[in-house]
Amino acid sequence: MNAQMNRARGVYTRQQILRWALLVLVACVSSASNAQSSVTLYGIIDTGFEYVTNIGPKKSSGVHVPTLTASLPSLWGLRGKEDLGGGLSAVFVLESGFAPSQGTLNQGGRLFGRQAYVGLSGSWGTVTLGRQYSQIFRALLPEDTLAPNIYAAADLDPYLTQPRVDNAITYTFKSSGLTVGVTYSLGRDAVDSAAAGGCAGQSPGNWRACKAMSAMVKYDAAQWGVGAAFDRNYGGDGTGSPLPLGSQTDTRAVIDGYVKFSSATIGAGLVHRIDHGAQTPNLFDVVSNYWWIGGSWLPVPEVALDAQFGHISVDSNASGGSVIAARAMYFLSKRTAVYVTAGHVFNERNAAFSIDGGVVPPASTPLPGVDQTGVMVGMRHQF
Repeated sequence: MNAQMNRARGVYTRQQILRWALLVLVACVSSASNAQSSVTLYGIIDTGFEYVTNIGPKKSSGVHVPTLTASLPSLWGLRGKEDLGGGLSAVFVLESGFAPSQGTLNQGGRLFGRQAYVGLSGSWGTVTLGRQYSQIFRALLPEDTLAPNIYAAADLDPYLTQPRVDNAITYTFKSSGLTVGVTYSLGRDAVDSAAAGGCAGQSPGNWRACKAMSAMVKYDAAQWGVGAAFDRNYGGDGTGSPLPLGSQTDTRAVIDGYVKFSSATIGAGLVHRIDHGAQTPNLFDVVSNYWWIGGSWLPVPEVALDAQFGHISVDSNASGGSVIAARAMYFLSKRTAVYVTAGHVFNERNAAFSIDGGVVPPASTPLPGVDQTGVMVGMRHQF
């Protein structure tokens, strides 16, 4: 009776006050821990069988399992964020690429060869440090509607699907559909191939050797988007490298855009490249222009149809080519899908582009001037 009268008067015993304090403390700690830190595991397993024609000097055909990419590259990763208070957060990403056919690592055998960075994020933007994508990669999404499919217009410039840099610092700012990004690398890569932008890494004796810089600005509205990006790699790998001198550069500039309809997306873009390393006999820089147009359509929620055409012209030395590619995908669920995809590359007289963008190293290359066809049936699961 006394306890009830005390509660009615607003008077509580020491034990009751302690009990309520503990309950409030537990609730606060639980809420804070959920709000302050989160780690997400994610991934893709995507593989199948492909048939490719006109391989090598004998123009043979082959059936094999791709190792690098299918409709999407196989990968797994960890993405984390911690609330530090005052609108500031710590962020990190560790992302690993692998070949399901063998269970081996891609990106030169590195555990986190796709991405590995840590940084701080706030209302002023995000700064990250580590191995990261060049800004030109982010400018291509979703404008490049079919890449990184194994057969896509990007087979004409494989660098566009894998431009990553080591030892990099990146600044990104997003606001109301506008995204601005800048990346600078102190030594872009000591593992990847030259085609993927590889170099000797950091060089204490040459401040410019193997450096890389890129910048991007894009705007995404509800039904459309436009973007532009600049990407420059410096040489410094020495004799035998595509860019042996630190003063030599390989520069790309891209402008692209897309439009969305009720169940379809159309994207197009242009990449202008000046390669100071691959000079002509007259010591002129090699200039190329690569453009593409493609579209994606969902006639019903369970089916996605994609098609794309791309063309690259390389000065006037008959080293260009064209690619036409298509894909039909059926979604068994939100996470699992099966698909069939096909592509054909048209090589000019001195060109040897391969339609097979999914093999490491590129073992399906045709002879110069020889066309090539690829067909693949596969399955993917996302988690």
